[in-house]
Amino acid sequence: MKYSHIIFDVDGTLIDTEKALLRSLQDTVFELKGERPDLADLKFSFGIPGDVTLKQLGIGEIERANQFWYDRFNEYYDSVVLFPGIGALIRELHSKGYRLGIVTSRTRMEFSEDFPRFGLSEYFGTVVCAGDSPESKPQPGPMLKYMETAGIAAGEALYVGDTVYDWQCASGAGVDFGLALWGHNSARHIRSTYFFGDPYQVGYTLSVNRPEQLPWMKWAMELQFIAQAGVTYSDNAFDLERFERIREMSAEIMHHETGKPLDYIKDVFCSETGFQTPKLDTRAAIFQDGKILLVKESDGRWALPGGWVDVNESIRNNTVKEVKEEAGLDVAAVKLIALQDRNLHNTPQYAFGITKAFVLCELVGGSFVKNHETIESAYFSLDEIPPLALEKTSEAQIKLCFDAYHAENWTTVFD
Repeated sequence: MKYSHIIFDVDGTLIDTEKALLRSLQDTVFELKGERPDLADLKFSFGIPGDVTLKQLGIGEIERANQFWYDRFNEYYDSVVLFPGIGALIRELHSKGYRLGIVTSRTRMEFSEDFPRFGLSEYFGTVVCAGDSPESKPQPGPMLKYMETAGIAAGEALYVGDTVYDWQCASGAGVDFGLALWGHNSARHIRSTYFFGDPYQVGYTLSVNRPEQLPWMKWAMELQFIAQAGVTYSDNAFDLERFERIREMSAEIMHHETGKPLDYIKDVFCSETGFQTPKLDTRAAIFQDGKILLVKESDGRWALPGGWVDVNESIRNNTVKEVKEEAGLDVAAVKLIALQDRNLHNTPQYAFGITKAFVLCELVGGSFVKNHETIESAYFSLDEIPPLALEKTSEAQIKLCFDAYHAENWTTVFD
């Protein structure tokens, strides 16, 4: 695994405190200055210590103001909840062996008195609060303090937060950052390593065992792409000759490394015309009684029903068509689960790009009929998955479909 430590911000990332924080701050400003600013004008306070917020608002008597703000915050506390999916994410990451930590702008007292009620404290080891380091967010001090305390290097950690201050704190310390879009309205000007639409995507991104692309295959693919583009757009006869030679070289690399006949390589690898783009494959996720449908191919391995998208078909229509052909079923394609770069998720790697679309479908009717592509179909639970045709369907992709099926509000996952 790339990271050993996953570090979280608290407010706006783990727990939804926006309403309570803004209303209590609004009340504090009114009490101490006689002004009632709009809630939108107070959002700058997210991710920075309370003392800094109050000073920027021109409020003196910081200790008294903080106490009033804290008391008012507690009056709104019934509105503070974990973001949906956070509990499951934390338990999943912990079960996979990640060390979990926190870097927050809360004081130690605020964190200790409040956070335990959410039932997640036991999962977090190192916790850095405001005052634990000389600097505060957005300076890198809190993150450097975390690394010092945990005894890790910057490359071992990922920090997940919801504000530009979180990103600046992480990047200043050389730590990768994941923006929690569920707690942040815009990614503008934040050059995050990852952009997570919901907590599920954090767990999925970190749990996928992405195969490393072989260097020779990467070189061959890039040479083929350059050559094909050159052949397509060049008018100069000498340039065309050079580009054709580059294409031959890419095929020779593939032939040398795979041992497959050169004529075969040229046929499947160097036969396209026009600008080279990935091929498109659709896979259907169909559930019945909590189990997912797989089809058995003639070699005895199983896969989600699907295949190449025909040139005159949409993703939706092609999914329906492939299910009918391979499983004999009539389905309605209802939701896009994911778009994946096939070479990041399936083995063996192919020497051309493929985008895989996974589509959640609802069963309408029909029954299986043996055909030239599949010899059987059956429904399986997640703990009884049969031997798979891994070049088409992986266990992680099946789990992804289960997660989408059980989710109340699913956000499409895409590479």
